[in-house]
Amino acid sequence: MNIFILYAAILLLILHTALSANIFLTMLAIFLLGGATIGFTEYRHSLSDLGEREEKQMEKEESAKRKLSLEEQELDGYISELRQKEIIIVSLYEITKNMSQNLTFSEIFHALSAFLKDNFMFRKAGLLILKEDGAVPRVEKEYHVYKEDEEAQAQSKETAGIDHAGILNLFAKDKKEIFIARGNSEEVFEELRLNKEVKTFSAIPLLSEKRFVGVLIIENLARIDFDKLVIVAMQFALEIKKVLLYEKVEGLAITDGLTGLYTRRYFFERLNEELSRSKRHSFSFSFLMIDIDDFKICNDTYGHLVGDIILRDVAHLIKESVREIDLVARYGGEEFSLVLPETDKKNAHLAAERIRKKIDEHIFKTYDEKLKITVSIGLAVYPESSDASELIEKADKALYLAKGSGKNIVCEYKK
Repeated sequence: MNIFILYAAILLLILHTALSANIFLTMLAIFLLGGATIGFTEYRHSLSDLGEREEKQMEKEESAKRKLSLEEQELDGYISELRQKEIIIVSLYEITKNMSQNLTFSEIFHALSAFLKDNFMFRKAGLLILKEDGAVPRVEKEYHVYKEDEEAQAQSKETAGIDHAGILNLFAKDKKEIFIARGNSEEVFEELRLNKEVKTFSAIPLLSEKRFVGVLIIENLARIDFDKLVIVAMQFALEIKKVLLYEKVEGLAITDGLTGLYTRRYFFERLNEELSRSKRHSFSFSFLMIDIDDFKICNDTYGHLVGDIILRDVAHLIKESVREIDLVARYGGEEFSLVLPETDKKNAHLAAERIRKKIDEHIFKTYDEKLKITVSIGLAVYPESSDASELIEKADKALYLAKGSGKNIVCEYKK
């Protein structure tokens, strides 16, 4: 711009010497007006460019602020998630420490239920302990707790009200954790016969060295908490492994190697415990003595290998005929003993008759032989007997009466 004015001034100077004053003044006016116009136009364009640059800069700043705000929100989310995980990790440490002192399923589930109630919102939690029965696992024990319960409860398979087969069928193809909600998987809710209060259903398989040992079940758990629960379940599976190992080692000491029933020594310990408990709470309980009829003849005729098969099968049939809480032992030789807690004489007689009939109707397959076996049963009850020795003596006398009455019969002790 300055160079342009300089050149114009020189040109005007030359023209001034060559032209008249009027013509020169006219050209000077035109020059000045034109220069001003050009300068104003360039100034206007400069202001416009400056405005655009400022607007773009403001847009960049706003974009950067929005991005920073989003990043701060994400960071807050990560921090919150880390805090939640920290809480879970600390809680897992506490629950693991508590469980390390427990050696039974009921004790570790009690610790788990306390942890769940402190850290999760749910309606009901349950634990199924499985036992391999050939290729198909079966439910051996069950525990449950409601959010409002003070303590976890053990349930027998007959009264639990949960469709065990349906739950195990969920894991028939693979052992993947499951979370379902009403509206998305209504058919599963119907198959499991879940009531209307259950809005979500979570089932997590518990694996120990690839063995399917249990299922953790939670009703009405929020989806956001499900991943945390899976982490808890993985830790809990390790505790189940520990209990299984403990039971296996302990079982070698307290169970009979042939029949898998409790040994006579351990049975006496449990009998005295039940006697003390019944005295303390004014409960009645019953005691059964079972003897295989003509077992010596069977052994002499078919040999001891066949006799062992019969002993194992009779033990299995007895176990199938009684409740989880009933205590079954091999008393000695071909004799078996049972304690039926909180069972009066009438119900004990029904239980004994159920056992007798089940064995009587069973066909024992032993190598090439198909045999029929019967048992005689003697029955005594507490508080009609004051101590364990008297209880055993009365049951033994009732058994002797059954043998003398033709065998394959249930007899109660009578004075």
